[in-house]
Amino acid sequence: MKYDFRKSFDISYSRCDRWLNLSLVDAVLIAQEMNTDYFRSIESDNLTVKTRNDALWVLAKTRLHFYSAPKWGDTVDARSYTLKSRGFSTEIESVFKKQGSEDPSFIARQELCVIDATKREPRRIETISYPKDMEVENEAFLMRFFRLKEEFDKSNLVYSDSFRLTDIDFSNHVNNVAYVRYIVNALNKDFFEKNTVSDFEIQYRHECFEGHGLEVYKKDVDDHTMDFRITSDGNTAVDARIVYEPTC
Repeated sequence: MKYDFRKSFDISYSRCDRWLNLSLVDAVLIAQEMNTDYFRSIESDNLTVKTRNDALWVLAKTRLHFYSAPKWGDTVDARSYTLKSRGFSTEIESVFKKQGSEDPSFIARQELCVIDATKREPRRIETISYPKDMEVENEAFLMRFFRLKEEFDKSNLVYSDSFRLTDIDFSNHVNNVAYVRYIVNALNKDFFEKNTVSDFEIQYRHECFEGHGLEVYKKDVDDHTMDFRITSDGNTAVDARIVYEPTC
């Protein structure tokens, strides 16, 4: 059976950046909200699988591709569905369209895996609450995850900080979207005034917790690509990439 989930979002003032476009952080945030509500709709959200199976879904990767950023006052219709589901992991796609348009505004691709909540070891999907008759759909946009292999050194360090209580979620570790805020804060308004983001990807490597220190690194890969890394306690927490074009 094909399972999907649909929801609409009003692009409010608080979701926008200073140019009244949906901010990068909030684009990732509503993609994450679609992810969470989709799994809730199939009775496989983290609260359910933690209670029933002592397991948790862990987000491994998120990639967003933008066609045109929604603006303040727009309403966006979203749809999420499964692309792949086997073994220890699954991939879902969420398509966001401005209401009344047939063309996507942006698309999100996410890869998730299951871990045992107690042992913190991988679990197979069939061991948790998950539809046995799940059918997959074809992708709306050919979008592969990047191979993020850049090396960073102290010359790439932008700033240091520490994780706060407001960064922590139900799983008792730093929430996925919190890392995006730290990455965006490694940039400045001049970057967003002069450039338009076409792609953003973040890959989660190691969980972090309240009070842990963090370091944010940034490196230019080419004229249109920047890679980022956040480290904490000697571990790589996330790697990320922004692909951009000069604003016309």
